[in-house]
Amino acid sequence: MRTLNKFLLTISTIVIVSFGVQQSAHAQSYKKLTRLGTSESVCVGGIETAEQLQDFFANHPSRVRDIVADAGWAGSADVLIEKVAAGDFVERAYPVGTRLQWMGGNKKGKYVALPYREWAGSESLPAFQVLVTNDCQVHEIVIPKACCNVSLGSVTESTAAECQPEPEPVAVTPPPVEPEPVEEVSPLALVPFFGAFAGTETRPRFEFSWEQDVRDSSGIVGLRAGLMKPITDKTSVFGQVSYYERQGVNEGNDFPDENFSVDIGLEHRFHPRTFVGAGVGVWDVDDSDFSEASLFAHIGGDIGASNFQWIIEGRVFDSDSDELDSISNNRAFTAGIRYIVK
Repeated sequence: MRTLNKFLLTISTIVIVSFGVQQSAHAQSYKKLTRLGTSESVCVGGIETAEQLQDFFANHPSRVRDIVADAGWAGSADVLIEKVAAGDFVERAYPVGTRLQWMGGNKKGKYVALPYREWAGSESLPAFQVLVTNDCQVHEIVIPKACCNVSLGSVTESTAAECQPEPEPVAVTPPPVEPEPVEEVSPLALVPFFGAFAGTETRPRFEFSWEQDVRDSSGIVGLRAGLMKPITDKTSVFGQVSYYERQGVNEGNDFPDENFSVDIGLEHRFHPRTFVGAGVGVWDVDDSDFSEASLFAHIGGDIGASNFQWIIEGRVFDSDSDELDSISNNRAFTAGIRYIVK
């Protein structure tokens, strides 16, 4: 059908383009900042002295915690707050071109972490530097004086003695022994997931009373499981199997109440906490009389710091009906959650 073919071509083009720009994503992802102290400031009016920094952290710890939580930072907000209270920080002037992995900001009263920022002002950036060690990695926290937008600069390996590998003991060379052959095992790096969803399905169904296809809608609920394999740091390929039940199908037709589907697709994370995906599949794969090719796209995001994610999906079907072959008569919308096994 003409409308579905156009939709298929559009989604296919999006998937291909996302791969084409993948290699240059890092070079284009940093947003240049030429001034601070705007309406996105975490502290209005900025600060100048170490005492003012300590007062700000003591009076507004929730702002710091909100930014750190939104960034998904591996470090501890409590440790950062304690270091500032103890005066364990220094003043620094960061040169033009300094890149930050994320920078805090005030978005309509919510304190969030904005990814990939680069200082591009005319002069060096005055700021306070706090070093927080977590799992033998030193995280450089940068706090610009003009706005208090808590940011993450570099992450380097700690040189502390407890983080260094233990020296290998001097071993006595044993007599040579013929080694037994060991079979090498190559890890697949597959990530399992499973979830549940609910929504609506609209399809042409054959009504025996009228002896023709009639547009019919029903509710659907289902379960889903699959495997995901990363192919870049932001893009993965996945396959999934779904079982679903229909609720409210007209009793005057012979459409099944439950079925399975099989899908394959690509998923791309365009934000540290949000992703989109698209793919193709076969709906009602277990019943050849009703199985149809389908095309789907979804958007989702992380739920807090857990392994749970929310997902909203839209799907269209390749209908055999000549009279009811438009997307509005061959579609499904669902919303649900999934759990990533890590």
